[in-house]
Amino acid sequence: MGRLSLPAWNPYRAKMPIVVLPIDIPTLALSRGLVQMMLGGLLLYLGSRDETASAARLWALGFLLNGLSLFIFPLQIPPGWEQTRTILNHLTLGASSVFFLLGFWMFGDQPRRIWILVLMLAIPIGSLLAWEVLWPNARLRVLCTASGQALFLLALQHSLGSAPRSEIAQICRRLRYVVLAYLLVVIWSYASLADVLPTSAKLDTSYHRSFFSVASLLFMLSMAVGCLALQFALLAARNADLAMVDWQTGLLNRRGFFGAANRDVRLRPEREAPAGVIALDIDHFKRINDEYGHAAGDRVLEALGKSLRELSDPGSLVARMGGEEFCIVLPAASQHEARILAERIRAHCRQTPVATEDRRRIDFTVSAGVSETRPQQSLELAIARADEALYYAKRNGRDQVVLGTERIASD
Repeated sequence: MGRLSLPAWNPYRAKMPIVVLPIDIPTLALSRGLVQMMLGGLLLYLGSRDETASAARLWALGFLLNGLSLFIFPLQIPPGWEQTRTILNHLTLGASSVFFLLGFWMFGDQPRRIWILVLMLAIPIGSLLAWEVLWPNARLRVLCTASGQALFLLALQHSLGSAPRSEIAQICRRLRYVVLAYLLVVIWSYASLADVLPTSAKLDTSYHRSFFSVASLLFMLSMAVGCLALQFALLAARNADLAMVDWQTGLLNRRGFFGAANRDVRLRPEREAPAGVIALDIDHFKRINDEYGHAAGDRVLEALGKSLRELSDPGSLVARMGGEEFCIVLPAASQHEARILAERIRAHCRQTPVATEDRRRIDFTVSAGVSETRPQQSLELAIARADEALYYAKRNGRDQVVLGTERIASD
């Protein structure tokens, strides 16, 4: 046998090239579609359990349609139906983006920019008409549809810039990073098809397809987790709000009142500007309950709570402190201004009877004590002075407003 001659070892040839393992794109598309439809079903279930979760229902439709577009893509269909599959794929993808964006606008209580939604639907429709029906060109069709997706990502990035509540601002900020990263992937991946970026032309097309498919899967999973996190965070924030609100009148309860007062910089002791304080109580409330029943008493409380909301300025703190006792704080208002409001409330109550379920009329009055905050003194001290004036008003005839300074002078 002859000798087997081996080639001389070359250190430059010893370096192994970087190999990207091939990915089965159709299988990955089916997996992505299945995962997204499951996540869409989860969001749809969450939206059905909460009447206020309209955004979750729109997100669910977005995930379901996006998953449907992925299911359509790898299907083996009879000859002659390829164009129908392409049309369905592009239209479901565009519609899913519309529902996603609508959901985020609704979640953030932002204005609906209809022209963006129309454009997001017009781009894939125009792309299909131009490059699939009139002048068939798969390359231009895909690039046009990709521009619609880029528009969607830019609009979504802008929408996430303003969080509806501070508790969810961090989630929105992280989702913005995810959207920005995916937008860069979309631009980079489709640049190979457009021959725009020099670095893209050096790489095989299958590399772009594999990288883009994996990035799309990660993006949609991140979006699903983000949508769920936003919805649960909003539910938690609303539950926290309910713990701060009196369920019967819709006003702040005692805990919510002091929490809001501590957060309001206008009410801090180091501020020189005073704040008016009104302590208010329904006269003979026990007699109302005994004579008309507790349901009628509840109606009086609800009517008074509504009146306090309507008569007070939007920046005021209005709370039911317990039972038939209420408190109003007017930031940057004097004791005189607080007294004017208290007199207006007292007169309104006298002139606004409450009807019971059996159409009986309940006439009721209120008594009020008024004070104001002083520099370097806490709000609690001002409330205590207003309470003392209130008790003085109740001991001396009720249906009147008494200033804290008047009570001190009389004593």
